[in-house]
Amino acid sequence: MKKCLITNLVFALVIGILPASYAKDAYILKFATLAPEGTSWMNTMRELGAEVEKESQGRIKFRFYPGGVMGDELDVLRKMRINQINGAGFSGQGLGEIVPEVRVMDIPYLFEDYRQVDYVHNELFDYFAQKFSEKGYELMGWSEVGFVYIFSKTPIEKLDDIKNVKLWSWQGDPIAKEAFTSMGLTTIPLPVTDVLTSLQVGMIDSVYSPPIGAIALQWFTRVNYMVSLPITHASGAVLISKKFYDGLPPDLQELLKQKFNKHLVSLVKQSREDNKLSVETLKKNGITITEITDPNRIKEFSDACKNSWHSLINKQFSKELLDKILSLIEKANEEHQ
Repeated sequence: MKKCLITNLVFALVIGILPASYAKDAYILKFATLAPEGTSWMNTMRELGAEVEKESQGRIKFRFYPGGVMGDELDVLRKMRINQINGAGFSGQGLGEIVPEVRVMDIPYLFEDYRQVDYVHNELFDYFAQKFSEKGYELMGWSEVGFVYIFSKTPIEKLDDIKNVKLWSWQGDPIAKEAFTSMGLTTIPLPVTDVLTSLQVGMIDSVYSPPIGAIALQWFTRVNYMVSLPITHASGAVLISKKFYDGLPPDLQELLKQKFNKHLVSLVKQSREDNKLSVETLKKNGITITEITDPNRIKEFSDACKNSWHSLINKQFSKELLDKILSLIEKANEEHQ
């Protein structure tokens, strides 16, 4: 009897001095992304996960699902809604399924440089954070896909050349559909996960992507040319389900916010550098950069794409929001002067 009491006393003392993480189960944040293992994105996410686990004393742990193993972004959203996944990194395609108007930042020929992108993202963060919150998601921070270029098996030097290729478009993406329709194109819509196979069998012979994406997804192995003129800048973000986030103690919520902010800012900088270096990698692997420098041809592309802006107003976003962004871009330019 005395021995049993001593054992119970020791057990109680041990429980009393251990951190809370050892007295209860950890929160497991199941996080999905299309980014393959070994990319800057996944390396950064794993660093973030390790820091969070250490500083929370094991109270939050990440379980990662990279490389699209949970399906494309629409699949991931469905799994978040049934709590199979708690968080994910999304491009505009996935974000727009939740808050359609966020896609205004993906319309073609809106941004000219990263300075404008950063200014608009910073100014509109609180606005979109509220919009996502209303739909059941916590906006942890912006990421980005980067400036997007057309890759093809045959050279594209003018607008009419695109009409002769079998161009992929992201299935279900209204921005891509309107942009390419305004250019007089008929595309072949497919999920991202089907693109490489479709290139291999000849179903498509042209895609669009940032340089780093073309390498990470191995699309560059099936094309020969990259158009030097970017058609758009593609935004991205990290979302956590509010059900998971709201279930965390306040100190862990704050820890997640701090770590995501820190690492996503770093990731954006790294992504931009990676995209720059990726162009050189593409050249070394036989990809020819088709330079479009003639102002008339640039205007031809730009005018055709900007026609899609008008068709998306009141469908995807309001004219007021578009005007606000154009005004913010003007302010960004004025502050730079």
